Amino acid sequence: MKNRNIIKQDYHLVNAKYKLNTSEIKFILTALSQIDTDDKEFKEYEIKVSELEAKLQSEQNETRLKQFAKRLMSKPLEVPTNDGWIIFNWFSKIQYVKGQSKFIVRIDKDLKPYLLELKERFVKYNLRYILPLTSNYSIRLYQLLKEYEKLTRRTFTVVELQDLLQVPNSLKRYDNFKRKVLQVAEKELIENCDIFFEFEEIKEGRKVNEILFRIKPNSKNILDKQPSLFVPDASKYIQYIGRKVSTKDGGKVISLITPYDKFLKVDFTDGSYSNVDYLKFVQALI
Repeated sequence: MKNRNIIKQDYHLVNAKYKLNTSEIKFILTALSQIDTDDKEFKEYEIKVSELEAKLQSEQNETRLKQFAKRLMSKPLEVPTNDGWIIFNWFSKIQYVKGQSKFIVRIDKDLKPYLLELKERFVKYNLRYILPLTSNYSIRLYQLLKEYEKLTRRTFTVVELQDLLQVPNSLKRYDNFKRKVLQVAEKELIENCDIFFEFEEIKEGRKVNEILFRIKPNSKNILDKQPSLFVPDASKYIQYIGRKVSTKDGGKVISLITPYDKFLKVDFTDGSYSNVDYLKFVQALI
C-alpha cells in the first residue's frame, strides 16, 4: 500500500490543458492519491462528502453535490501527444451514496498510461502541499514547476502559459495575469509548499514575452511549520517604501516589501522586483 497522500502523474498529464476550479482539482487529486503504486487497473475510489465540504468550505446538500458532479463530468482535459492531442474525461463515473454521504468514482480507463505503472518522466508530489492552496492557478503552477524541480528553472512564453492554465480573457492582459496569477501563486507556494519560485520577465521592447521561473526548495518542515512569512516583523520595513535603492541601471523606487523566512521580496514601481538578504537590505538604500 502506498502513502495515501502521494500522487504520481506522467508528464503529459501534468502539462494537459483543462479548466477546473480549485475544488474540482482537489476532488480529482484526492481520487488520484488513492492509486497504489502496484495497481495495474483502476479501482473504485471513495471520497467522503465531509472531505469535499472541507475543500469547498461550505455545507453541501444533495442538489449542490449533483450539480458539482455534473459540472465536473462536463469538463474534459486535453492531453498533448507526440503527434497531436487526445481529449479525455477524468472519470467514467461519479456515484453518490446518500446513506453513507460519500462519492464512489472510477477514473477513465484511457488515463491508465498517465497514472499507472509509471517508470519514467513522471511527476511525484504530496497532496498535503496542494490542499492549503486557494487558487487553481497556484495548484497548476506547482505541478508544472515540480516537473522541473531538478532542473531548477522553466521558461514559458506568456501566451503559452496562459493557454496552458486556460485563463479567461480578463486575465489575458499581462498586468492582470501577473497580479492575480503569478503573484498569488508566488505567495501561496512559499507559504505552503516544498518548492517556491522567483520569476523573471523577459521582454521584447516594452512587452513581456516570456517568463523564466527559478525553482527553489522550501523549508523541509513546511508541512509542520506554517507560514514562513514574518508577519509580526513586517511593519518595520514600511518606512522604506518610496525610498530609492541603488541598482545597476541607476536606482529604483520601492513600492512594496514582503518579508519571508530568509529574504525580502522588494517590488519596484517599474513592475520589477528583487529578492534580497534582509540583513543586508538597508546597506543598499541610497
